[in-house]
Amino acid sequence: MPILAFLCLSCTDLDSKLYSELTPNNFFKNDDQFVAALGTAYTPLYSYAGDPWTIQELSSETSAAPAKFGPWDDGGVWAALHRHQFNPNFGAFNTAWNMGFGGISTCNRLIEQLTALAPPDKSAAFVAELRALRAFYYFLMIDMFGDAPLITSFSAAEANPARKPRAEVYAFIVKELNEIIPKLPEAVNATTYGRINKWSALTILTKLYLNAGVYTGKTEWALAASTAKQVIDGNKYALEGNYFNNFIVQNNASRENIFIIPYENGNANGFSLHMQTLHPLNKDTYNFASGPWNGFTALEEFYNSFPDNDARKKQFIVGQQYTSDGKPIQDPNGAIEVDSRGAKDPDGTPLIFTPYINELTPKCFSQSGARLGKFEFQKGIQTNMDNDFPILRFADVILMRAEALWRLDNNSVEAATLINQIRSRASLPALTPLNEDNLYKEIMREMAYEGHSRTNAIRFGRFTRARWEKPESTPNKTVFPVPTSQLNGNPNFKQNTGY
Repeated sequence: MPILAFLCLSCTDLDSKLYSELTPNNFFKNDDQFVAALGTAYTPLYSYAGDPWTIQELSSETSAAPAKFGPWDDGGVWAALHRHQFNPNFGAFNTAWNMGFGGISTCNRLIEQLTALAPPDKSAAFVAELRALRAFYYFLMIDMFGDAPLITSFSAAEANPARKPRAEVYAFIVKELNEIIPKLPEAVNATTYGRINKWSALTILTKLYLNAGVYTGKTEWALAASTAKQVIDGNKYALEGNYFNNFIVQNNASRENIFIIPYENGNANGFSLHMQTLHPLNKDTYNFASGPWNGFTALEEFYNSFPDNDARKKQFIVGQQYTSDGKPIQDPNGAIEVDSRGAKDPDGTPLIFTPYINELTPKCFSQSGARLGKFEFQKGIQTNMDNDFPILRFADVILMRAEALWRLDNNSVEAATLINQIRSRASLPALTPLNEDNLYKEIMREMAYEGHSRTNAIRFGRFTRARWEKPESTPNKTVFPVPTSQLNGNPNFKQNTGY
């Protein structure tokens, strides 16, 4: 049974009452009841395409939220995120923390409930799935925050646990995944859509191995290559012929998306990229219910890193904007806006999105910046999108194996073949030779705006480099600060170095 129906339910009552009220007589009688309980463990992921996505992408070289004459200044928090002036009081960090540890707590609770109340022959597969999902949450937490409290019990959880070293938590995640992967379903169908199966767990494990050098100081390229190969050899997934089929509104038929968040406007909200990136007047382009917020834009250098013949460059929205019936949109602000240097918007009143961004803050032109159109924007939609969000995608598995093989042997023929398989779909010629710079750029272009940009940049040693409107940052910025509210709530937590 698809888990979406249960993901759309609030987990509040379950979190406060379910543990004491469940008994073998009133629950866990059939698979539908197992899946209903399981859905609450996935619910925290609905915030993934919100603040967690934002801090992963907007802190990287892909994008920013320039302050466009008032909107998106918010006390300078967005400029600070771009410049790596990370503040523990920034609410997005707390949202990401709560997503991860809220999910971990729910997994712990359900693992105990199923183990105590359900027959082992019926609960084993669901317990394995919960352990894999808990491992994924822990992966996100060590990736973003470094050291993390390692909690594997709900009923016996410490009130104020200390954080364990990142390498120790990494070892726990790897051990968990290796133990439970053989117990996870191999099926790729409606029953596993939006859920962890064997292949998504292997993909998570591949990501861990690929980033092991960052998390532990010891690289695991051979393990990353081997684990990625298991996914590839499983023949359950394939590259879509059209890159954008993975991101259309009805993308549930994609053969490439391995693990998704099944968003649904009105029932499963949390994905609002159209509102975050488009101009208010684009309401008339797509017949939206309300005007977008004019925020996220691609950085000009990243936009220009895409060759003009790269099919993926069509994800950016640039140029004159039109109404749904083809009339050019005029922006009155274009005639009056003057930036901090006294310059006027060179395009005047026509609403023309330009890759060029005049400044980060405080007076970015309202029309500055290519907009993020990788995900199809459904006409007539309200604040939330219906597109399912791919957390894990088969193209990423191909790229991870290619990178791991290249790290082991810079002359690897298979690594070049795999990279060129991705490039071929984008209508690009083969890369020769394959070197670190073009490998990195290919990964960043293929995986842009899917929540991996910061992680990939850190692994390549490029995250802290100086770029537009950002000086070089210190190495401690490769982890985010522990949110102030978490420090205030637990006297045993200590802030990350440098904050």
